[in-house]
Amino acid sequence: MSTGASTATPSNPTEALINDLMAQQWVTDLAALLSERQATSIEMVEQLRSLDASNHVFWPFHAPPFPPVITDAHGCRITDADGNSYLDSYLGFGTQALHGHNPKPVVEFVREQLGTGPGNGYFHPITLRFVKLLHELVPHCEKFALLNSGTDATHAAIRLARAHTGRRRVAKFEGALHGPHDLGSHNMAFWYHGYPTNPFPPSDENGIRPTSAIAGVPAADARDLLVLPHDRDEALALIERHGSELACVIAEPCSSSFPFEDVAIPLVRDTAHACQQLGVPFVLDEVLTGFRCGLGGAAERYGIPADLYCYGKAISGLGIALSALGGRAELLDQMQTSGLSLTDIGSKSFVQTTHGGNFLAVCAAYATLRELHEQRDRYYDETRAKIASVREKLAAARATHDIPLRLVGFGDFVGSFIFAEHESYEHYRDFVSAVNPVALFLMTLMLRARGIFMLSAPMLFTGGAHSQADLDELVAAVIDSAVELKSHGVPLVPAEMVA
Repeated sequence: MSTGASTATPSNPTEALINDLMAQQWVTDLAALLSERQATSIEMVEQLRSLDASNHVFWPFHAPPFPPVITDAHGCRITDADGNSYLDSYLGFGTQALHGHNPKPVVEFVREQLGTGPGNGYFHPITLRFVKLLHELVPHCEKFALLNSGTDATHAAIRLARAHTGRRRVAKFEGALHGPHDLGSHNMAFWYHGYPTNPFPPSDENGIRPTSAIAGVPAADARDLLVLPHDRDEALALIERHGSELACVIAEPCSSSFPFEDVAIPLVRDTAHACQQLGVPFVLDEVLTGFRCGLGGAAERYGIPADLYCYGKAISGLGIALSALGGRAELLDQMQTSGLSLTDIGSKSFVQTTHGGNFLAVCAAYATLRELHEQRDRYYDETRAKIASVREKLAAARATHDIPLRLVGFGDFVGSFIFAEHESYEHYRDFVSAVNPVALFLMTLMLRARGIFMLSAPMLFTGGAHSQADLDELVAAVIDSAVELKSHGVPLVPAEMVA
């Protein structure tokens, strides 16, 4: 990874500032330190680069700087190929945050099943046990479809809603993350689009202009996509105006790109009720919030009704891919055979894949959620107490060091450490414009040198994986890094960039 200044002429003042920061001696020294510490990893990553384009360390929008090659993972600790140990704040996009890497009860259960199951493409009794457990945890879902990823689940929800209604247009909120399928790739989280450095797309009485963040995905036709602003009255007016055209409205209860439950939850709940009144199917994307807002997810905790619910990430075990789509049987039946295949032609939808709901994935997921079910309130109470402690320490640091360092997030727990002047924001674009991503990127480098692993932003996924002592260690490193950033004169918020 190059940290030197670009030889090209900067196109705007922000780019010039970034180039200046990355060329400073302390950043060069930090990069040199990490390069030396991770020499083996760097060599292996470059070998992989010549053969594999898909590994997570190569993601264009969120890859970790100086990616380590992980050779061992237990609990919240990982070890790289150079022998460096890290406290893991990332935990596989949060998929391992419930119990940590390789929790013993899950490993033992899966080990017992190894060599006994059919792999994929068959019905094994563990599937029945698993969907019964799911129904107990989220009884508002009448039926389920087991798939591979959260992207699969949201894509399938849209397809089934279209099949059910016979309509094609889908409404989503700006900034929401529903996966990289074509409609989900539009107006995503701000880091995919380069906001606030790049200009936001225009907004008018017809909503926000559909804007793709991903090369190879053309801008959606207005007949396919309606992008809603984070304004209750405007969003509900658009839904009411276009209700007869909408196959569904899809929304996250709270998003990693707008992590403020006090604003997001009422907006989404009001949207769900408006959809009920209009007869428009509502899809609640619980890929991030499922099993993190209590066993029943955000739907149960906050009283958000929906026709379909998408689950991913924490639903899986040991990182074995699995997701679920649940909801009203009337919609799920759009993909279920009548039992006579010839009668399905032209009348049924199809979202199943070869490996969806495979034997080992279901075994690992069953053991993972069974463990959570056994802990129940104790898990959530302990996690909330730990997060409260983190926020207390950050409040003390703000007062002591005059640094606007905060932990924003939702559920139990998905969040990020950021520099921001306010605890919450009313509108998505106001929040995005209040964050300096360069400072957060530099913080991840500084935390790596302190033995903390994150991606390209200082995120925190936590639950049972981290003890209080682990989080105390993490917070101390975050505060120390923030103080050092300030000492180097790094603008922590955009207002300082133009001061």
